[in-house]
Amino acid sequence: GASIGLPPDYSLVAMEVVRALVRRKAKDLKLIGVPTLGLCADLLIGAGCVREVETSAVTLGEAGLAPRFTQAAERKSIRIVDATCPMIHTGLQATEKGVPFMPLRGVLGSDLVQRHPDWKTIENPYAQGDPILLAKAISPDVALFHARWADEAGNVWVGRRKELATLAHASKTCYVTFEELRK
Repeated sequence: GASIGLPPDYSLVAMEVVRALVRRKAKDLKLIGVPTLGLCADLLIGAGCVREVETSAVTLGEAGLAPRFTQAAERKSIRIVDATCPMIHTGLQATEKGVPFMPLRGVLGSDLVQRHPDWKTIENPYAQGDPILLAKAISPDVALFHARWADEAGNVWVGRRKELATLAHASKTCYVTFEELRK
């Protein structure tokens, strides 16, 4: 029943972590794509571990559609919350900063705004006739990702993948696998 923040395939989660969730028969997971989901999500969906996804896309990139996600979507066996990259990133940033929401402009005009009662449009308090969208804070129960290096103090090197740091800060718990322990 946990919500799990997962990065896209270019940051990936160690496959052993995904296999461990499948082996222990995890159920009713909500996957939050930061901002998209890929192979790890498709494997968890195929294994019957997932009840809901909130993401801007589920894709295997150049390998094509994510077959287990596509099948589950067609059968309506999982709930799909269609989001956008900016709303997910901004919602995580709100949690990271300790606020219940953050303003965002780029999604205004999208038909998704009408489909999301949790996305609120308000009048800019500093300029008349200037609407602004509020992204509700997102706080996954668990963040999962893989990194090149970590140290004994728990520091993790994320390189250019700054969204991994935001995901870690916004999540209640963070599990990171890594290649090498640095001293």
